[in-house]
Amino acid sequence: MRKIFKVGDKIEIVRIDRRTWEEKDVQYISKIADIKDEYFYIFTPIKEGVYVTFYIDEIVRIYKVSSDGVWVLDGVIEERLREPEYMIKVKQISDVRKIQRRMFFRLPIHLDIFVKLLISDQMPRVDTPAADDFSEGKIVKALTKDISGGGVCFIAQEEFEIGDMVLTKIPIEQEELILKAQILRKERIDHPMYRFMYGCKFVEARQNEIDKIVRFIFSQQQKMRQKGLL
Repeated sequence: MRKIFKVGDKIEIVRIDRRTWEEKDVQYISKIADIKDEYFYIFTPIKEGVYVTFYIDEIVRIYKVSSDGVWVLDGVIEERLREPEYMIKVKQISDVRKIQRRMFFRLPIHLDIFVKLLISDQMPRVDTPAADDFSEGKIVKALTKDISGGGVCFIAQEEFEIGDMVLTKIPIEQEELILKAQILRKERIDHPMYRFMYGCKFVEARQNEIDKIVRFIFSQQQKMRQKGLL
């Protein structure tokens, strides 16, 4: 297999929860400074003017976006360096693998959405939920933290449980997409209006709905690049 990750590559780093092996919600942008066998030397990312602190033995996932797709590997932090520059030494612990590009990008964005808990006898009769499915039952107002072609992270006052199926109504451009989702992560947060943060994956989403989200994400990314935010 050809060498995918190379010195100078722009990458994205995501922390991994050791207990669940799930990705945490924050992504960090950096570059590869050097590669020696299975070791990657990566410039320490900077967030809001401060070097990000990584911990020894912490698991991270490293992404590289290229013209032919998105490549990823998992690694463990072995050392933090300050000379000649601030870097982290990461040992590769998985094979390099390719993932679907449309499922990768997570756009940090605040969108007002609505969420409804689904119970077995209230599941949409077909795999294409519609506005009528929001006509009854308890409707919860929530706020997104980020969104991707594969799911959404939102904060809400209402408490849901991991594994719950919910219906979400999300404004994308001039349309409101109604998508079924399953809650994968739950975290209590300190916020003046909301108590919980949830990470969800979309379930039974149609291809055209995913495409609308991806086009929206790419459009927003272009605007952010023009403003120098990416």
